[in-house]
Parts: sequence; C-alpha cells; structure tokens
Amino acid sequence: MNEIERILVSAHLVDARGKACPMPIIELARALRSHARVELWADDPAARGDLNAFLSATGHALIDDRPGSRVLQVVVGVRAP
Repeated sequence: MNEIERILVSAHLVDARGKACPMPIIELARALRSHARVELWADDPAARGDLNAFLSATGHALIDDRPGSRVLQVVVGVRAP
C-alpha cells in the first residue's frame, strides 16, 4: 500500500487500511478511550458512512478531513464535556 502523509502528527494513528468495516470504526473507538485525538486511515468504501454514524451517535468531533483520496483520512477528537 502506498504511504500517505499524516494530517496531524501529534494524533494517535489508527491505520485500518485493508480492514473491512466495521473494524476501522471499532479500532477508532478503542483508540479514543486513551487518546484525545486520533487520525484514522481506512480504505473500505463503507468507512465514511460508518464514521458519520459513529460521530452522530457518540458526539465526537471531526477535527480534520482530507477528502478526495481513495483512503479516508480524518482526525477525530473526544467529545467536549
């Protein structure tokens, strides 16, 4: 798989390329338990829809998004108290 540039180097990286949904979102949720910001990479076409549902259900914030690539690259942060 081709290397892609990080969006936010200080965020914890979850590289879920090659994994079918819902695994990328499950790994994202696990990482958000111990990290305030998580960068997710996923190449499953269903990942974007699953991410939107996850954000709506949990209230986590989409901090950054790199659209236009075949790899979903987003930074998600913990919800505000």
